[in-house]
Amino acid sequence: MATGLKQRGRANFNFLADLAAWSGKELQAKAAHDLDVLLDGVELPGGEQQRIRAAAALLEQSQNYTWDRFYTRFSGERQFLAAREAYDDGCDIVEAEYAANADKGGTIVFDPRLVPPKYWSETEFHLAPGGWEGHERMGFMIHDYVYDLLFATGGIGAVKPGESFADQRFTAAQQGRAEHYDRILEMGIGTGRYACAIQNAYPDAKISGVDLGRTELEHAKLIAARNGFEWDLRQAACEATPYEDNTFDLTTAFILLHEVPVPAAKDILAESFRVTKAGGEILIADVAPYRYQDSLFRCVVLDWETENRDEPFWRGALLQDRAQLLRDAGFVDVEEFGVGPGNYPWVTRGVKPA
Repeated sequence: MATGLKQRGRANFNFLADLAAWSGKELQAKAAHDLDVLLDGVELPGGEQQRIRAAAALLEQSQNYTWDRFYTRFSGERQFLAAREAYDDGCDIVEAEYAANADKGGTIVFDPRLVPPKYWSETEFHLAPGGWEGHERMGFMIHDYVYDLLFATGGIGAVKPGESFADQRFTAAQQGRAEHYDRILEMGIGTGRYACAIQNAYPDAKISGVDLGRTELEHAKLIAARNGFEWDLRQAACEATPYEDNTFDLTTAFILLHEVPVPAAKDILAESFRVTKAGGEILIADVAPYRYQDSLFRCVVLDWETENRDEPFWRGALLQDRAQLLRDAGFVDVEEFGVGPGNYPWVTRGVKPA
């Protein structure tokens, strides 16, 4: 929606979006060709991660790859600075919208005793200064500016140029096995982008969502209000939600598991099993594991995020057997598949035994 956006913000984000789209399309295509040439006659090691590292080392010879990575890092560093400037320019309009919708969008229950896990509080995800709570309106800036104006055009992370992030969320939400659910829980609801897709896919469902971030939950409530929805929002770790056993017909998450270390992912899936009703479902949508990516070059580009764009848990998540993680948590009838170009989003779903 880009509330409060003025000329400086429009110019900044138009530039960053065009840069990301051009680099992601033109330079990456040339760099992928460079890798094919560099691989000619080269015998790569057998392990998944070893192959990616060897290919990345070869790509150091590619100017196309070097410049693409430079522009990607530049965009990552600049996006939140641009968002902060845009907010400063239009903060009165932004705050007026929050005030006007204070009684709409459902409810939020904050936990004043919450101590967030260090993997969340000490990581500046996506190069966000101070992390997800680095600004009193970080949730707004992430949603209305960074995602809607930059990620929406593609060329960033797993979203390729020309792909629609909004369409990807809705496509993922539609992958539940049932046509109707009474109660749905989103783990890591963030600013409510995926929750909107869930609500549109299952309009009669009651949506609940948990997240650690205060500003994210505040903006999720505003997103619900903008769309005429009423959600139950709780501040909590996904590993320890405030809900009773066997509460939800569907428990779901979108691009959450690559933002947490593997032990936390296992705990989140165990908690998902606990709160899901017998016979209910789990639906996880995320970036496809490396072995399901469409090329070695794509694996290199994605793996680069781990060290270079504050995605410290990315590599661990994409090396995991996600389907086995669901089985280990107790889910059965587990299956996984891609629902978009290049297997993004990658869906892993299962059922809690009746």
